[in-house]
Amino acid sequence: MIRTIGSHVLRTIWIGFTRGLLLGLIGGLLAGGIEALSIIRDAPSARAALNEAALYAIVVNGLACAGITAVIASALAVVLRLMRRQVSARTGDALFVSAAAVTTMFAVGSVWAFRANGADRSAGIPLPQLFLILVISLGFGAVVQWLARGYATALLSSVRRVATLGIVGTIVLGAVFPVQVVLEARESASMRDETVDAMQPADVDALQVDPSVDLTNALAMRFVRRGARPQTEPNVLLITVDALRADHLGFCGNDEMRTPWLDMLASYSVVSCTTYTEQPQTNPALASLMTSTYPAVNGVRRHMVDRLSDSFDTLAKELKRHGFTTAAVLPWTSLEPAFSGFQQGFETYEAFVLNEPEAMKNPATAALAGVYRRVTEQVALGGAVESVLGMRQGTEAEIDGRADLSASATISWLKSHGDEHFFLWVHFFDPHYPWTAPEPWDQLYDGGRDYDGPYDGGMGFVYEMRAGVFNPTPRDVEFLRAMYASEVSYTDHYIGQVLGYMGRQGMLDNTIVVVTADHGESLGERGTSWTDGMYWLHGDDVYTPGIQVPLVIYDPRSTRGHQVLTAPIQHIDIMPTILDLLDLPRPAQAQGRSIVPLMRGAEDGSDRVAITVLGDDSQVAINAADGWKLIVNRETGERELYNIDTDPKEARNLITDAPLMASALERRLDSWAQANHVAVAIRSSDDAGGL
Repeated sequence: MIRTIGSHVLRTIWIGFTRGLLLGLIGGLLAGGIEALSIIRDAPSARAALNEAALYAIVVNGLACAGITAVIASALAVVLRLMRRQVSARTGDALFVSAAAVTTMFAVGSVWAFRANGADRSAGIPLPQLFLILVISLGFGAVVQWLARGYATALLSSVRRVATLGIVGTIVLGAVFPVQVVLEARESASMRDETVDAMQPADVDALQVDPSVDLTNALAMRFVRRGARPQTEPNVLLITVDALRADHLGFCGNDEMRTPWLDMLASYSVVSCTTYTEQPQTNPALASLMTSTYPAVNGVRRHMVDRLSDSFDTLAKELKRHGFTTAAVLPWTSLEPAFSGFQQGFETYEAFVLNEPEAMKNPATAALAGVYRRVTEQVALGGAVESVLGMRQGTEAEIDGRADLSASATISWLKSHGDEHFFLWVHFFDPHYPWTAPEPWDQLYDGGRDYDGPYDGGMGFVYEMRAGVFNPTPRDVEFLRAMYASEVSYTDHYIGQVLGYMGRQGMLDNTIVVVTADHGESLGERGTSWTDGMYWLHGDDVYTPGIQVPLVIYDPRSTRGHQVLTAPIQHIDIMPTILDLLDLPRPAQAQGRSIVPLMRGAEDGSDRVAITVLGDDSQVAINAADGWKLIVNRETGERELYNIDTDPKEARNLITDAPLMASALERRLDSWAQANHVAVAIRSSDDAGGL
């Protein structure tokens, strides 16, 4: 008898479970579909991961609601069995549908409320909001229960059909993520198999030599040696530096900064201190640089979420087609294939990240981490889970991309491949935060000495900004700015080590060297209170500190020596310029313009502009050759007009003082926006008075 009762109980639970699974799946798919539509509706122009995000919303909501409702329905089935004499079968069936509706409504409403309140796990959801969501969910469930009395029994009559549909549907949805992980891991593994050979970092201690003699000889004597060396097509070394603002370099006019090796290279090169990023975040900026396309065209709008499509011709692809050996040395997780898509065209693509988890070195777990990132960044439920678990923040606090590792890996690769016809891309993570340069660089600047405040340059101050509790004293600000400057000098030292090695080996005689940054870094130049980090770091505004970067182009074949370009240059101009210097055609997709005509004096650059957007298209800036800059804020409707030549700190908004200039820039920006499908919503300057 006990066995019979147990069998009945298990059957009851099974029926309730499968009913809940199917009904929750249906409710979750509806909720996911609504979120998917909102993601598509609210997305900025042409996001690469947009369709993927919509799919994730449907899958995550469907699986979550199916699982939760299945558990609740199992309990409900037991309760209804105990009350089978008081509750009719028709009413009971309708209650299953109602329970699924209440569960779905409450779960989705709670998650969305959690995100709307800043996804702060310490604060959670205010009780009044939670109570309101519960009341609305119960009211919705009551309506559904009344409506379901007419169809619930027919819907749930066949136990086998309900179980089959619920289980098969859940398995199909649940297979989406594993299949994607397997496919991406296979692609990544096959690329690693094709890698020429892995780079092993050289002895870091061996990089403390003074490169001045080697570098000076290589740069100053190149004209003498050119006559004695066979003139072959030059190699290309592209160095990108993370978060390096132009005004923190000696050759850009900052006499207090100690950047001797970049200054030395610049003294024999074409330089620009008026180069601008297309979007002030690493992956979007580098996608534009590598493809010569605006973010609205290449679709990389959200850092570490949108990945570059393989439909674009990258600089590496172009040079590989023309016989170059291609390699990339990377210092940070964001540039891994799972988060960027930048591996295209590279035969060797290696990351050297300090304290990087072993899981990121495995193609399968790295692909899984990429999927996790895209889900938690784009789907409300995924974001809520990450806010509670804090997995990404924990990893972020541990890893670092140090300049010494990047330099040693670069030299190691050059030792093996320096005699080949190569294109080598090296990205230096410093001076991106955390600002923790080791001795003696941390003591280079006055603000970094004799400080006993709460900060050490580590991630602590960044976490305070994210939590809205960043309240530094003037001395704290001085210290943090000094720590950033120390990181710049630290990175300069190791760039010098790479250049010194190349000079010592004679490689600079036949290598075009291009140095730039992905974006700048704001250091609290605007405002006096920054509790949430406004006007610090990058990615949240389009003022000069965060978007203006240096550009150095050293061509050993040039006889012009040092040359300064003042016209605005964009990241998208770099790829066409490199190809132009090599006498190679640029791909049809390219939106940038080669600056070789500027370098040769065939163009004065007066018609050039540089355009920068934020990832959500909320702000856009246009910098013109005559020094004028217009900022459009779509969220507030505000226009700001500055003359950067006379007001480099952008302190005086001239929108009402120079209406004709504002109108002219608006027309140029409007034309660009229409061509690139970016919603700027330009208004006439007559309507902008007082803004």
